[in-house]
Amino acid sequence: MSDEAKIPLPGSLQEIVGSLLFASQDPLTANELRDAIRSLAPEDGENNEIMDVYRTCTGREIGEALKGLEKALEVAQCGFSLVCTDGTYRMQTVPSCGRYVRAMLRLDRPSRLGRASLETLAIIAYRQPVTKSEVEDIRGVDVTANIKTLMDLQLIRLVGKSELPGHPFLYGTTPLFLEHFGLSSLQELNKIDPTLQRSNPREKAASYKKKDGANESEELRIKNEE
Repeated sequence: MSDEAKIPLPGSLQEIVGSLLFASQDPLTANELRDAIRSLAPEDGENNEIMDVYRTCTGREIGEALKGLEKALEVAQCGFSLVCTDGTYRMQTVPSCGRYVRAMLRLDRPSRLGRASLETLAIIAYRQPVTKSEVEDIRGVDVTANIKTLMDLQLIRLVGKSELPGHPFLYGTTPLFLEHFGLSSLQELNKIDPTLQRSNPREKAASYKKKDGANESEELRIKNEE
C-alpha cells in the first residue's frame, strides 16, 4: 500500500504571501505576513531545508515578495491587484471590473458625495487635524450636515480635542478614506495638488497651544486693566 500523498510545498515566498492575502478577511502588514509564515513548523516527512528558508524569512524578503506579487498580478491582468493602504496590504478587484462585481453581487450603485461634502472632505484631508469652525471659516458656510455625512460614511473621524478655548473636537481622515480614493498614504495628497500642501500635524498642534496661550494672555491683560 502506497504512502499517503503529501501536499507539495510552496514554490516561493511570493506564493505564500499571495495565498495569505487572498485568504485574509482583513488587510495585513508586512510584519503580520512575516510572523504568520515564520510560525509554521515542518511536518513529518517534509523537506526541513525548504521550510527553514520560509521560517527564517526577513522583512526585506517579505517586501520583495510583495513587489513581485504586485508586478505578477499587473502582468497577468486577472481582475484583481495588490493594494497598499497606510502600511497594510490586501487583494482588491480592479476598478474597471467594478460594475460586473456589483451586478453579480446585486449591489446598488455606490452613493456619490455631493460637491459640498467633497469640498469639506478635501479641507479636512489637507488641513487635518482641523476643527469644525476652521473648516467653516474656509468654506464660509455651516458644515454640520457635511461632517455628519462624512462621519456616517467613515471617511473622517474624531482624532482629539484642540487646546483652544472650549476644546473643540479635531477631525481627520480614516484608513477607509485612503482606501476609497486609492491612496497608499496621506503624503500622496501633495502629489495630487502641490498647491494644497498638507498641514504638518505637529505644527498644527503647536499653533493651537500658541493661540490658547495668546488668548490667556489677552484675558489676563483685560483683567489687569479692570
